[in-house]
Order: sequence, then C-alpha cells, then structure tokens
Amino acid sequence: MRPEPHLRLLPEEPGVPAEAALVESYRRLADVFHDVLAEQSLDALLVRIADTLADLIPHDSLTIYEAVEAQGLLVPMITRDEYADEIMRSRIGFDEGVTGWVASRREAALVNEAHLDPRVSVVPGTPVDPEALISIPLIARAQIKGVLNIYRVGEQAIFSPAEFELAKRFADAAALALDNAQIRARLEHQAQTDSLTGLFNHRAFHERLLNALQEASRTHRPVAVLMLDIDNFKRVNDVHGHGVGDEVLKQLAETLRSSVRPQDVVCRLGGEEFGVIMSACDGSDAVRVAERIVARAGEVEVPAVGAVTVSVGLARGPEHAMNPRELTACAEAAMMTAKAQGKNRIVLYDDEGTERPDEPAKARDIRSIAHLKMLQSLSGKLNRLNDVRQIGDEIAGELRSLIDYHNCRVSVIDGDDVVPVAFRGDLTADTVALPLELLRAKVGVGITGRCAETGESLLIGDAGNCEFATRIPGTPVIEESLLAVALRYGSRVVGVVVVSKLGLDQFDEDDVRLLEVLAGHAAVAVENASLYEAARREAESATSLLEFGRELATAANLDDILQRVVELSADLLASSRTSIWLEDEEGRLAPSKLHGYTPAERASVESRRFDAAKARAGFAAQSGPFVLGPSEWTRIENDPLDSEASYALAPVEIDGRLICIVAALPPGDFGERELRLLGGLAHQAKLAIANASNYEGLEQTFVSTVEALANALEANDEYTSRHARWITDLSLRVGRELGLDDGALKHLELAALLHDIGKIGIPSDVLSKPGRLTIEERRLIETHPALGEGIIAPIERLQAVRPIVRHCHERWDGRGYPDAIAGEQIPLESRIILVCDAYHAMTTDRPYRKRLSHPEAVRRLNDGAGTQFDPSVVNVCLDVLGDLRAT
Repeated sequence: MRPEPHLRLLPEEPGVPAEAALVESYRRLADVFHDVLAEQSLDALLVRIADTLADLIPHDSLTIYEAVEAQGLLVPMITRDEYADEIMRSRIGFDEGVTGWVASRREAALVNEAHLDPRVSVVPGTPVDPEALISIPLIARAQIKGVLNIYRVGEQAIFSPAEFELAKRFADAAALALDNAQIRARLEHQAQTDSLTGLFNHRAFHERLLNALQEASRTHRPVAVLMLDIDNFKRVNDVHGHGVGDEVLKQLAETLRSSVRPQDVVCRLGGEEFGVIMSACDGSDAVRVAERIVARAGEVEVPAVGAVTVSVGLARGPEHAMNPRELTACAEAAMMTAKAQGKNRIVLYDDEGTERPDEPAKARDIRSIAHLKMLQSLSGKLNRLNDVRQIGDEIAGELRSLIDYHNCRVSVIDGDDVVPVAFRGDLTADTVALPLELLRAKVGVGITGRCAETGESLLIGDAGNCEFATRIPGTPVIEESLLAVALRYGSRVVGVVVVSKLGLDQFDEDDVRLLEVLAGHAAVAVENASLYEAARREAESATSLLEFGRELATAANLDDILQRVVELSADLLASSRTSIWLEDEEGRLAPSKLHGYTPAERASVESRRFDAAKARAGFAAQSGPFVLGPSEWTRIENDPLDSEASYALAPVEIDGRLICIVAALPPGDFGERELRLLGGLAHQAKLAIANASNYEGLEQTFVSTVEALANALEANDEYTSRHARWITDLSLRVGRELGLDDGALKHLELAALLHDIGKIGIPSDVLSKPGRLTIEERRLIETHPALGEGIIAPIERLQAVRPIVRHCHERWDGRGYPDAIAGEQIPLESRIILVCDAYHAMTTDRPYRKRLSHPEAVRRLNDGAGTQFDPSVVNVCLDVLGDLRAT
C-alpha cells in the first residue's frame, strides 16, 4: 500500500463540513506555496520543489525539465532516480514521449500504466518497468517553462485523481517560482556582466578576487592578477569612431577568452582596461598565459586600424599583497610601467622596479590628508550618537574607506567581559554573517582580550601563529594579519577596535597611528554613550519598579500579591522560571507561588523544603540579592534546586519571617543592574506583603467585631446562641462550591454574620414568643431585614453587604419580604443565607417548637426548592451537609 499524501484537497474527517475542509486545504496549500515562492536561488529552489513534492505526494522518481522553446527541447534540471546520470544526459523533443506530448499541448497527463501507453519513450540506458506517471507542464506568464514528472514503480502502482489535482496545483506555484528564480538569475548575471563584451564587469572582478584570495589563504596556493590596457586606444576612437573602437574591444574580449585557462576569470574593468584572475597559478604559469595573450592580441586585425597591442602588468598574491585593492594596485602599477617602457610588453610587479601607490611621499601626504578628513568627519558623527552599537557601526564603516580590511570588529568592556557591539566584513568565504556572541571574550584572553587588559596596541603579522591568540569556533586557520587598538578613556580601557587583513604582515605603523588617533575619538563617544545607556537603564528600572508597585497595590489579597510578584518578576527580569518562598510555622522555607514551571517541574519544586535557619546563615554574607550557581547550593541545602541552572535570589525578612524571591538566570547579561532591579522588586514585594498582612489583620479584627456584635444580639437567647457563626460557616462552604470569588465570599461572610442584625429593633417579647404570631407581630418581624440594612448603611466598609442583608428573606417565587423580588433578582449571597438559615432553624430548638431531625429538614428543603428556595442552592447545600455529616 502506498502512503497517503500528507496534504489532502479535502480532508476525509467525519463531522467536518465540506466548506471548512476546503478552506483548510487551501490554507495548507497557501503555506506550501509561500515556502516555495520564498526561495531565491534556482538550485535551492529545485531542491525545495523536490523535497516538498516528496512530502505531499510520495513517489519513487522525480524529474524536472527546463523547456528550451526555441529549439523544441526539454533539458533535465534535477532528477531523483536510480538512473540519474542517464536521465541528466538525455534531451527530449516537444513531440517525443508522454513528456514531450505534455510540453507541446501544455496539458497535464495522469498515466497509471505508463509503460503500456503508445506515446511512451524510454530514456536510453534505463529499463522498461511497470510504472504510473504524472506529467505536468510548468507554465508561467503564458510561457512553457518546463515539465514536472513524478513516477511510482510496480505492477500495482497508481496515482489517485486527488493526487493528480494536488500535483497540478503545486505545479502552478512551482512554475511561478521557477520563472521568478530565472528572472532573478538573469538580472544578477546582467548586474555582473559588461553589456558590450559579455565579460564580467568591475564589480564582479573585485568580488571574485576577494573569494580567490580567501581560498588562497586556506589552500596556500598563489593567485595571479593580470591587468591589461589596449595601447593607443584613444587614437582609435578619435580617428575611426566609437563603433570601430567597440569592435576592437569585442575582438580582444574573444581573444582573452580563448587565451586563458578554463577556470580563469576575465573581466572588463572599464574603457580599454581588462583584468584576469588566475587562482592556483604560480608565477611561471601566469607569465605563459600573459605571453599567449600578448601574442594572440597582436594577431587581431581590424580593418583600417591594423594590429592591436596590449600592455600587461602581473602581480601575485600573497607575495605582493593579500588584499584585493592592494593586489589590484600592484598589477596596475606594473601595467603602467609596461606602458612607460614602450608598450606591448609584460611587466611583473617588483618593489624596486615599480612603486606601490601608497609609497611615494606625495601619495603618503594625500593619505595623511584623507586620514585627517576622515577623523574630522568621524568625530562629528560620533558626537551625535549615544548608542554604542551605532558608534561601532560608524567606526567600522569609516575605517573601510581608508583600510581595505578583511573584517573589523568593535567591542566594549563590561566588567571582565569584552562584548562585541559591531562587526563588518567576513571571517571566511563561507561565513558571511556571524553572531556577535561568538566574538565575545574575557579580558586577558586572546588578542582582543590581551589588548583590553594591557591597553597597548598590538600589531600581529601572523595571527594564526600568535602565542596568545584564540580561534573563533567554527572558523579555519588562515593566513591573517591583525591590528588591535584599545579605546582608552583616561586610565581606563573602555573598548577595543580590531581590524584584519588576509595575508601576513599586511599592516604598517601608519595604520597603527591612524587607528590610535581614531580610538581616542571613539573612546570619548563610547564612554558618553555608556553613561547615557546606564542612565537610561536606571530610568527604565525606576519606571519598572513604579509599575511593579502599582500592580501590587491593586492586588486583592496576600495570595494575589504573591502570584503577581512571581509573574511580574519573570517579565521584568526576562526569567523563564520564578518562585517565591515563605517561611512556615515549622521554620522551613516552602514554595508559595511558582511561574513558568512545567507540570513535572512544578511537582518537584512544590515538594521541596529548605531549613530557614541554614538559609539565613548562607545568606548572611550577602548584603542584597545575589547569584547562586548549582555548586553553591550547599550553602543552603545539599540537594540543589537545579543541577545545571543558576538562580538570582533576593531574601527579605518580614516580622522575623524569611521570604525569598528566586529567579532563574535568563540567557545573556545578568549583572549588577539586574541584581539592583531584583532588589527593588524584593523591597516593593516586602512592603506589599507587609501591607497585605496588616490589612488582613485589620480585616480579621473587623470580622471578629461584627461576629461579636451578632453574638451579643443573640446572647440572651439560649436557642440562637452561635446561630450567626454556624450559618456563616455553612454559607461559605456553599458559596465556594458555587464558585464565588474571594471578594464575593468576604461579602457573604459579613452578610451571614449580620443577616439578623435588624432584630435589634424588634421587641424581645415578640422574638421569643412561644406561640403563633399575630398579623401585626408578623408584619413587625418582617421589617427586620430593612432595619438591618439601615443599621449598617453608615459603615462604608459594608456598602456591598447592604443588599444582601436586605434580601436574605426574599423567596424564589417572589412571596418573600421586604421587597417581594423573585428568582435571579435576589442576590445569590442572599439565596445562600436563606437556605442555610432555614436548615439551622429547623434543626435547632426554638421557643415555638423542638428541633426537627436531619432527614425531615432535608425533606422540607427539597419541598421548598423552586418556591421558597433557589433549587441550585438547595442541591449544593445538601451535598455540603452530606459531606459534613460523613466526616
């Protein structure tokens, strides 16, 4: 059995509406299309198409052909098949086989017995196997771009109609992606190609020369550069016109192509100047190629112009230079020497016979003026910046204009760390982007760390063999020169600038002086930016603490405060796991609230207990929050909280009770600023917890006062003594089961205690009358809920309790008092108190009757459910009473 495709047009799931399934299938296809269309490289796109299609529609073989419509041919671009070599060598005409039929008619084909189809054509060298075939034309912008074929092999092999439809929809996206990639490749080729000669242009020359020099550094094989200039070319344009001049340029371009080695790169640099890059080429081979070029150029005959001659300069890397600009300058100097010596000849660069552009005194003066202008410009720019990363980028950018470095990195000092803030350039030809974290170093370690430690400039001619150098992980050993200069602010080193060039001994004393002067300007800017950043972060910390305090101030109770402490601490410290530990009555630190832990981690941590006395002893040496690593947990407990992670701890004492906030250290920096922030959080939490504890104490005092008042009301009645507290406890149990929150439960507790407070205004002889009440006496009794509300009305703390007290004798059917409201109009708390009060009244002795049994009281509650009582409250109350009697 073939596996089902991973993506269906309509998922066959029971109960899923067809419309929803269709929308889901389109969403999945859109995701696939997005992935395919996002690929930019043509080669990578072909691989992405093949991989994606293998996931969508399992198959045994795949081939994607490119259509050459002008020739009526299909050329394989990628294949995944046992006979890949044979397929890639084949060419298929538009009228050949099923594939050609699909291309010529632009119509997809599903052929489940392809080996029996009369249109079949077998690729030479491949067997004829029973197979099923889907062949789809790739059409974009009304043009045939190619054909996509997938096969399943075997007698029972088939593709379903649903897979055929899916393949066609996928092919639409693949065709558009191929078209986009081909257009992009053409544009990139045009951007690197000279339109007149078809050779690479100036931009491509420098890119390929840089790659060649990087490869030479790894392989230790030389690179040769030829610079060619057509002799007397200006006279050709002036006398014969630019049309003839263009013809000379095109013929010389063809001569160059035919004269160099296949792997050599030929470029037109501009005007009549050409360049040739020859990798892995020693001096004698380069000279032979140059001689061949000169000889063949002399054979070029242009009517009315005559023979064409060229002057050639030759330089070698790393012998003469290991930097693209400098090696080009050497070859150009040799070429100019060839012209000066009579033209039509080859000159090999020689330090004595030719001069490098930066050697003459005049050139040195120009270079010094350029340095001064750059430093003046840089100083102005740096003074306007207050971000160290922007400062680093600006330094690296300005240096590029004067030092043709391989890479440049700018770092700042943070305690014992050298922290990179900017990087520009490359490490290797394959590494064009580098995480700055890999360049991080310790003061005193490596070339950058040594410079930071000593504050002295380091000129390293061979970084690979430097005794104190350290290699960046993942990078090869190459021939490289380094120049490291410290950014000194007074006597302190605040940062380091390091520049690199490929090759040995590529820097001189002028480069050192330039970088030292630049470092003086940069150090002031970095120090100012650091002070600004420190002030900004302190302001952020203060704002965060203010918001933290505001959040805690809105917490309803101690439990809510503790929960907010761990949540807000995790957010402000970017910690993945936070917790708060409280000292219990037995002198042990126990976790109270956790945040960010998985269920398994939570179960483990919640079972932990630490000896508070031992913890105090371990914390004694600390004056504030501190960091505790896995190996340091023995100061508190032999068994660490986590065998790998480090934690920041902030212990505080409240009324002799130890409380500790614990936060797992986040990745990256966690220094003094973060510890100060944690200390501020702990102080705010301490105040909030102390206030909450005081408030809860006041609240308890208030409730006790209310309870005492209720008991005083009933103290002269032996039948109702402790009546209010019993009803209150039962009401709270019922309220919790009904899902009341903490605030509602507090209101319920106060209302239950005060529900009969209005009876203080009813004569005692009426309250304790053993016989039947008269109509007037009953009317008097029914005024006590309104009297109770009036008694507590002046107390601001009890405003939310007033309606509960007023309505605790209303009936579910609306026949209660004092307002005769019904159903959900009655506050839920009032309905709870009514049921609990009724049960207690029935099961206790009263002046007018003896207590009823529990079963009888339950029967009467059930009878009254839906008329006198809320049925849902009755059900919950009876469940609670059953649990209480069971215990």
